[in-house]
Amino acid sequence: MAKKKKIFPWQRTLISILSVSAVLSLIWVSFCWSQFKGSLSITDVKFTETHVLDTHIYKAVLGEIIGANSGQVSLREIGDLIESHPYVKAARISHHYPGIIKVEIKERKPIALLKTDPMVLLDREGFVLPDVGNLDNYNLPIMTNFNPEPELYPAGEMALSVKVRECISWLSRIQNNYTSLYNNLSELKMTSTSEMELILSDHPTHIYLGQDKVWSRINTLKQFEKKLQPKKISDFSYLDMRYENQVIAKGRHS
Repeated sequence: MAKKKKIFPWQRTLISILSVSAVLSLIWVSFCWSQFKGSLSITDVKFTETHVLDTHIYKAVLGEIIGANSGQVSLREIGDLIESHPYVKAARISHHYPGIIKVEIKERKPIALLKTDPMVLLDREGFVLPDVGNLDNYNLPIMTNFNPEPELYPAGEMALSVKVRECISWLSRIQNNYTSLYNNLSELKMTSTSEMELILSDHPTHIYLGQDKVWSRINTLKQFEKKLQPKKISDFSYLDMRYENQVIAKGRHS
């Protein structure tokens, strides 16, 4: 049987001293690191590439963040500030050593221009994007003859007009599934009898869609256009889609 090694009192004392010293050293290192981290200031805010608005517009939302203590700046607060901008759908914020804040933005892209006073842009979900001096940057279909009351279109929020939201959903669907029609759209008009009318940029051509079965009628138009080739729907002065599975067309010289 192995003999137990005898531990002398001085050895016990030494072990205790070393243990306490290790704990104190760990506390001291942690304190120093905390102090060091807290002393680091933000030296730059870097944005990934944006396509709708210039990054300096979003950067202005943050105010005087450069030079602020990184230990006192909440990434969540920065994200909330960025996402408060009407053109921002979502943002991801990260802190890169030593003092760089990186901002990645998913922007709202305009799909139509609503004729109100003041004019506003709308994205494909019906969110209101105010004019920030960028209206002339887009060649978008104009939505006309809708309720123009400004309180129906709060900046950065969903449009409150049911008809506007409904028509935006149609525009979004047309953009996805009938791109050539969307690209040729000059105006989407709501008539006095709440019927939808499309006006093409070419010539122009008026397309009457009525009140209901809108997507079915747009599909009928798409098939009609395929059969027309090499002619185009813009060769007609108007196309009336309000009758079941047929198109009433008027030529420009009839």
